[in-house]
Amino acid sequence: MKKRNFIGRQVARLRNQHGWTQDAFADKLQVAGWLDATRSTVSKIEDGSLRIDLVQLFYLAAALRVHPIHFLPKMDWNKPVKAQIYSQ
Repeated sequence: MKKRNFIGRQVARLRNQHGWTQDAFADKLQVAGWLDATRSTVSKIEDGSLRIDLVQLFYLAAALRVHPIHFLPKMDWNKPVKAQIYSQ
């Protein structure tokens, strides 16, 4: 099973709430410190194909002006964690 990031949907939702295009959001990421972020980077984050490390998570949070906890999905403690992560 290919592992994917599970924050892409949250990133896309927050970006859209700001009314930013993927290009505009890439610019915000660069200002936040992710210097090589491009529209393609944003697209890969949002479709789940780019794995995100902890530093990148903080760049995303800074650019979107949210706490990093906002990227994590709600947990249903009655279901296995693995099933929740990979169903996102």
